[in-house]
Amino acid sequence: MAESPRMPIENRASDSPEGPKPTQDRELQNFRYVVASVNDSALAVWTDLWNELRGNAQGEMATGNAEGFQPACGWPEFLEKFWLLKHYLDYLHRFCKP
Repeated sequence: MAESPRMPIENRASDSPEGPKPTQDRELQNFRYVVASVNDSALAVWTDLWNELRGNAQGEMATGNAEGFQPACGWPEFLEKFWLLKHYLDYLHRFCKP
C-alpha cells in the first residue's frame, strides 16, 4: 500500500478557529474575486437603471409627452435599485481603501 504524501504543516487544519493563514497571493486573488463580484452587481443595477431612464426619456421625446418619468418597474423597485447601486459602490470604495 502506497503512503499518501504528507502535506506541509501550513496546509494542515489547525486548532485555531481561523484555520491556516492563506498566502499573500491567495489573499490578493480572493480580494479580486470579491471586487469583481460586487462590481458585476453594481454594473448590472446601473444597466437596469440606464435602460429604464433611456427608454422612457426617448419615448417621451418622440411623443412630445413631457409629463414626467414613470419607471416601468414602479417607483419602489426603481428607488431600491438606486439604493443597491449606492450600496455596491460604497462597499467597493471601502474595500479598496488602504
